[in-house]
Amino acid sequence: MNSILEIPNRKRIDAEVFIPGSKSITNRALVIVALAEGKTRLTNWLKCEDTAVMIDGLGRLGFTVTPEGEELKIAGRAGTIPGDRAVLDTANSGTTMRFLTALVSLGRGEYTLDGSPRMRQRPIGDLLEGLRALGVGADSGRENGCPPVTVRADGLKGGTCGLSGEISSQFLTALLLSAPYAEKAVTIKIRGELVSRPYVDMTLKMMAAFGVEVEEKPEAVFTIHPRRTYRSRTYAVEGDASSASYFLAAAAITGGRVKVLNVGEDSIQGDAGFARLR
Repeated sequence: MNSILEIPNRKRIDAEVFIPGSKSITNRALVIVALAEGKTRLTNWLKCEDTAVMIDGLGRLGFTVTPEGEELKIAGRAGTIPGDRAVLDTANSGTTMRFLTALVSLGRGEYTLDGSPRMRQRPIGDLLEGLRALGVGADSGRENGCPPVTVRADGLKGGTCGLSGEISSQFLTALLLSAPYAEKAVTIKIRGELVSRPYVDMTLKMMAAFGVEVEEKPEAVFTIHPRRTYRSRTYAVEGDASSASYFLAAAAITGGRVKVLNVGEDSIQGDAGFARLR
């Protein structure tokens, strides 16, 4: 058997491409629009396991998410959780586990979130501690800081909590997305270096696009004031910038020209910076 893989040379690549939507943006958008008031249309959303799990979880909580052709229509519930009891299987989706753990804190009832054997090894204890500081009953079923998780909620009270910035930026994003519907202001203080900062910036920009601004102080303190509500709208999910980078690299290597039609200069994704490399 020949162990050498030969890649044929291509002198120049010229193309225009439309990239499938970003998974990170799609799952953030699904949480935001479920909390908004009124109906939202999502276009170019990514169809994959993580987003399917998120849509299933929202459905089990009582939200209405309806595919129509290449679009999704979501009926927002103005910061409330329709169901008072649910068991949610997040499979291998870390964003779904973490985002929905915070989301159900806005409910009035008991919610259990579980996942695959691998998910049961992924840490979530810091997020649970943050929720408890904000007045929510949230516990690890095995008392090891990992899923399964049980949330006993009577609304998100608000207040101040601390989060480590060194484990996952998804903990901060999870709280930020749901915090506008707390009973009083929520202040989140980050301990240590905040990893994956571009993903936090993505969250803040998406919240602003739906009408909610977050106050940030230089010492990594985030404050979300109460009674700030997301506004429903039509929202186009950006193409995935990581996927776009392969096409851009091909153009750079061959001296060609590739135009990505749905990742622009104003992209909210950190990976879009690949296009500006020299």
